[in-house]
Formats: sequence, C-alpha cells, structure tokens
Amino acid sequence: MKLQGKKALVTGASRGIGRAIAMAYAAEGADVAVTGRNMTTLEPVAAEIRALGRKAVAMAWDVSEVKGMGDRLAETAERLGGLDILVNNAGALRRPGSQGGFLELAEEDWDYVMDTNLKGLYFLCQAAARFWIAGNRGGCVVNIASEAGLGLRGETAPYGLSKSGVIGLTKGIAKLLYPKGIRVVGIAPGCVTTEMLDWQPGKSVESGPPWGRMSYPEEIADLALFLASDQAARVAGDTVVIGGGLI
Repeated sequence: MKLQGKKALVTGASRGIGRAIAMAYAAEGADVAVTGRNMTTLEPVAAEIRALGRKAVAMAWDVSEVKGMGDRLAETAERLGGLDILVNNAGALRRPGSQGGFLELAEEDWDYVMDTNLKGLYFLCQAAARFWIAGNRGGCVVNIASEAGLGLRGETAPYGLSKSGVIGLTKGIAKLLYPKGIRVVGIAPGCVTTEMLDWQPGKSVESGPPWGRMSYPEEIADLALFLASDQAARVAGDTVVIGGGLI
C-alpha cells in the first residue's frame, strides 16, 4: 500500500475532489481526517473511511478563519495519531448569491473567495510546516490549484487569481521547506465533474477536444495519491496540470 501507516488531513472533503482524495488515501492505508463547514456531509465520508478499516476523524473547519489555525491542526494530529500529509483542497468559486464579472465584482465577493482559496491555504501551510519542524519530522503538502490559475487566457475572476497565488506559493515555500524534509506540491485540475461547476450526476461530461469530456474526481485523486507517496520523493514545488489537454 502506498500510504500504509500515514496520517492525512484533507480539507473540503465532504464531496467532489476532496472526498475522492480522502477515499483514495484510505484505500492505500492512510488514516484520514476530513474537514469542511458541514458535519452532516462530513460524517458519511468518515464512515466510508472506517468501513475500509482505517481511522477517520471528521472536524468542522472553515479554513478562511485563520485565528487558531495552529491549534486546530494540532488537535487534528492528536486525534488522528499524527500527521504526515496535508491536502489543501477546500475552495470557493463564488460567494452564494453573487453574480457578475470584473465591472460588477463587489469587495465582499473578492474576500469570500480569496480568504478561502489563498489566505486560508497560506496559513494552513504555515501551521503544518511549524508543526513538522517543531517535531523534527518531515511531511508533505498537496495544494489543489486550477488550470485557471495558469493565467494562459488572462484572468479577472478572484477564483483564477487566487489559484495563481496557490501555484506561486507552492513553488515558493517548497524551496524553503524541502531542505527540512517537507515536500510541497500542487495539482491544477481542469474542468471536473463536481458541484462547484454545477455538475450533477446524469449531466453530460462532454467539454471539448481532445478527450471530449470533463475529468472525474477519482482521476485527480489518483494523481494526489502518487504525489503524496514516496514514489514522488523528488517532486517538490511543481504544480502538475491534469485537464486532458483542454487548454
């Protein structure tokens, strides 16, 4: 098993990519802490992990609330029995009820997305790094970015701009932390069949050439599994694009 005995924390794990990663890690031997804003949707994921014979911890977290981040991470590690892997998956595309583009964007819409996608991720990376360094141990961070963060078509939406920050941060802190035994890597998915993109079971997955379909969360999870494993020991600072060549 690729992650036998490892302890992993996956944020935004109640559905979509986060849930798929949590399940993939558990299937490969890891105990997993799953976090999100809603315990009602987290508990079934934890139950599925336990059904695989692994330990699971479900905790209500809003990663945009930075105060006390270190304490929450330490509590998670204590309940899980350690921490080896952090997957920063929690993300926001838009504030509920918000609409419009660059000319209509309100400050609260900007803050809602940035506080979750970049600010919260930044300080959770910081908390994990401090935890591992203080314990004189290594670890691995997997940051979920987006093809939108590559900036290949230009970007005005806070989502894409926040993901550009994630890609840059991944490269920056990897250089600082790799010598300390902490690997930081990123994944930039393209269009994925998740509720964030308003996809529901039964809807078409067609999206355009060359593959002609959206990616599935399980495909992102397969990559996240490899990057967190010892097989990717020399991968650090890189953000791997997985979008079927759609851009």
